[in-house]
Amino acid sequence: MEEEKNPNRTRFNKLSSRLTRHLKRDEPLAGDVLEFALSAVRDDKIAEKLKTGAPLSDYEKHMIDGLLRMTLAKL
Repeated sequence: MEEEKNPNRTRFNKLSSRLTRHLKRDEPLAGDVLEFALSAVRDDKIAEKLKTGAPLSDYEKHMIDGLLRMTLAKL
């Protein structure tokens, strides 16, 4: 499988799944998942909400998902 050949992609997929799960449940992020989300987000307002654990709007969640998909395409 291709994922087994690329450990960065495997790690990305695991963190992406964890991030999506947390966002759907409106749970605050911490540790590796928070760092992962912050590395993808380019908007200071969204980044601050992620850091403080404030709830995100559906639009902001969609923005994060789109940024992650663009990043995955580059791996």
